Amino acid sequence: MLPWAPLWHRLLIGFEQGLRAEDPELSFYVDPVQYFIQEAGDGFEHVLFVMPSNDDGPPFPTEPTAAPEPSEDLDDPDKPSVPGESVSYGDLEWAYGHLDHRIRMLRSGKAIVIHGVWEFLPYNDPATEPDDPFGFASKVESYRGALLNGNEDERQSALDNLRTLYETAFGRGAAMNNVSLMLYGGAVGPWTGQRICDCECLYHRLIGVCGCWKEHETRGAILLTGDGNLESSAKWGSLEGYLDARRARRVSVFQVAHHGAQANWHDGLAALVAPKISVFSSDPACSYGHPHAEVLRDFWTFGPIQVDQQSGFSFRICLER
Repeated sequence: MLPWAPLWHRLLIGFEQGLRAEDPELSFYVDPVQYFIQEAGDGFEHVLFVMPSNDDGPPFPTEPTAAPEPSEDLDDPDKPSVPGESVSYGDLEWAYGHLDHRIRMLRSGKAIVIHGVWEFLPYNDPATEPDDPFGFASKVESYRGALLNGNEDERQSALDNLRTLYETAFGRGAAMNNVSLMLYGGAVGPWTGQRICDCECLYHRLIGVCGCWKEHETRGAILLTGDGNLESSAKWGSLEGYLDARRARRVSVFQVAHHGAQANWHDGLAALVAPKISVFSSDPACSYGHPHAEVLRDFWTFGPIQVDQQSGFSFRICLER
């Protein structure tokens, strides 16, 4: 699952990472699908592009959710349930180059619903596209054929020229961390109880229940913000508006944006989200110093947990109809 961004914006991000025309990683920003095909071949099933979330989000179901009917195709590998819709000629800028049944797109206002019980709502902030006072987008457009369908020399020459233009027009700091996919996950519609527990009680492992369920009442949703930007109350308001405030109020586990970086946060964000658990995916020993002290203080009373490649945590969600 990737956030959709136009070619010129992707190149800005790639150049901002310090990549040059000869770097293999830059091909991911030029054509992500072709990059996956070259690197993974048949090692991936689908690529789902989430289009900018510039419309209303999915409606919040107000009717009680019925018990899901067993699916006849649930265990049939030849009939997979794939979210999104197939990509036709011209739907995405590179589709004419290599139409592939594994490419899917999820339009604004759509959710991924699992058996009518659980839903995932991706959010691609439409306000992340940077200003373009120097006409970089139109210049990229003039090189589109060479970038997407040219031979290696043509592609290399186009990237060299665009890299020079980028350095002249933008310098550094144009698009760092300015595209990131956020993901909400929660129960569909109203339930009498959505409770979460992160304890290691033996009863959970044996019979799935313990007394701590009572502590968390009806909040049992998760919100992953990736490297997203929540630098202002307006940013949070846009996300909350897309999700619907009724979904946002269900969030119990919240992944703090960009490892707890101050630039992606604003004072008082923790109180707006009010999670039971605040997850900081970061390494305090890293030179960036994440999480930053101001962000950690804001979430201090909202169950902060630090995770990295060597540590993590698990939790369980109980739904009651």
